[in-house]
Amino acid sequence: MVQYIHTPWRDRAELLRVRQQFYPSPPAGAPTITAEDEAEQQHAVSRVSMWMQRGGCPHLVESTALLVAAILSDLNDTRTGVSSSSYATRAAYSAAFSRFVTGLLDSQQDKQRKMSMYAVAKTIGLPATFVELRHQATHEQLPSLLKLRAAAKKALAWIWHYYWENLPGDEPSTTEDEADACRNLLIQYLRDAEQSTSKKSLQKKLRKWDKILILQVLGEIGESSEDSKLLLRSLQLSRGILDGSFTTLPAVRAYGSKPRSAKDIEAIRADLERSRDELEATPVGVRGKTLQLQTRTLLQTKGTGKSDNYAYLLVDDQSKDAVIIDPANPEEVSPVLKQAISAGKINLKAIMNTHHHWDHAGGNKKLLNDLGTPDLPIIGGKDCEAVTRTPADGEGFNVGNIAVKGVHTPCHTQDSICWFAQDGNEKAVFTGDTLFHGGCGRFFEGTAEEMHTALNEKLAALPDDTKVYPGHEYTKSNVKFGISVLQSEAVKKLQAFAENNKETQGQFTIGDEKQHNVFMRVEDPEIQKATGRTDSVEVLAKLREMKNNFKPPPYSKM
Repeated sequence: MVQYIHTPWRDRAELLRVRQQFYPSPPAGAPTITAEDEAEQQHAVSRVSMWMQRGGCPHLVESTALLVAAILSDLNDTRTGVSSSSYATRAAYSAAFSRFVTGLLDSQQDKQRKMSMYAVAKTIGLPATFVELRHQATHEQLPSLLKLRAAAKKALAWIWHYYWENLPGDEPSTTEDEADACRNLLIQYLRDAEQSTSKKSLQKKLRKWDKILILQVLGEIGESSEDSKLLLRSLQLSRGILDGSFTTLPAVRAYGSKPRSAKDIEAIRADLERSRDELEATPVGVRGKTLQLQTRTLLQTKGTGKSDNYAYLLVDDQSKDAVIIDPANPEEVSPVLKQAISAGKINLKAIMNTHHHWDHAGGNKKLLNDLGTPDLPIIGGKDCEAVTRTPADGEGFNVGNIAVKGVHTPCHTQDSICWFAQDGNEKAVFTGDTLFHGGCGRFFEGTAEEMHTALNEKLAALPDDTKVYPGHEYTKSNVKFGISVLQSEAVKKLQAFAENNKETQGQFTIGDEKQHNVFMRVEDPEIQKATGRTDSVEVLAKLREMKNNFKPPPYSKM
């Protein structure tokens, strides 16, 4: 039976003509807009507008037109000096960018089980920063013009590679072939569990590509992978290339005859150095540290792991009943648990998660398989992997003699839960990515108002002597930001401690946090002055925006 497909363009040549008008020179980073190209691009925008009226126009074609239209309007205003306002220009960019991200992710949504925008973005390789900027543009103050201009160009480059570059029937470009070959080789290497492929052999095979291409491909692999091992190894290999411990031979030709500058390499190096702060924003897993808590409930023993995640083992020393919190990396957690179980040291009763992000809940199924306990309960937020129970806000249960209750703190994710544990006079709270020492998590699925409630109403209401066990070790980076906003003795005390201690989990209490954590001092006049806001929620929103864009001074010791 013949099937007809309706398209708003008359024939394929018309679609390809519009592509040529939008992208006069296919972008390595973003389309170049010259004076000669503007008329053609404006014509393409008008044609897509007509296609929209006909119906059946693909979302990414419309998004390209909206983003290009915003750029052209901005260029015209800049050239003529006639502009209604900077705010109107920011609004135009924000509307185009938000429509692009929202429409794209909605079209990819799982109809059987609704996923978060970050989870959907991960499946198609859309950068998490796009989702974050969409949220800011929709729910917070409009982003700066500088940020929006850069985002529009990055979005157009992403759309080119995702949609326009290889339309059905087009021959893939030489660059794409090279990238695919490089990607296949790297994935083969990264998936080798024992990494038996020698560095020398890999270096020989990679000599035809320059560092920039390899680093870009490694970034794409890490960004799109569901495999935490693959992610870790791609990051390790990237760092090895940058610090010189793993070198590729200096054939710099992948994207043409023009060699890449040292400035490009340094830019990627800077991005990787900032990645530790941005791991809060990434909805995929990283390797973690296992912190074991014992004696009457809460005695720390040495943690294991190769990154900044923490998993916590909470044990009642009388009954030996125990729960493991956020065991994202079964490779490291399973041996600890197996040894403790076989030695009769613990009776593992459940897995608990603070929220659904992969680096907290992504190891649930594998851990059940490793331990041979398919019926072990998984207690956490509704979107956590294989979750079997989601307690109501404030609902309690016992782990032996330890009283545990869930404190719902939606914002970083809508299913975020902090777990408050008490045994006699000892108290602890496991805060995941909601509260860190000296900082808080990004507002990925929530608002500043929700985070204000989580930090300054719910968690601040816990007893001051409650020890805080966060999901990551971000203390040093948080202190750098905190000291730039609040020159208090409490922040300086935290700075001194962080400079001399690699790990700080459990060292600080809720009472301490209320003194040195700028996100919990939104009514402080000094902080209000630094943010230019007086309303507590607005202060918190501004602080988070400042932290997102914060770059520590180069002379910082930490």
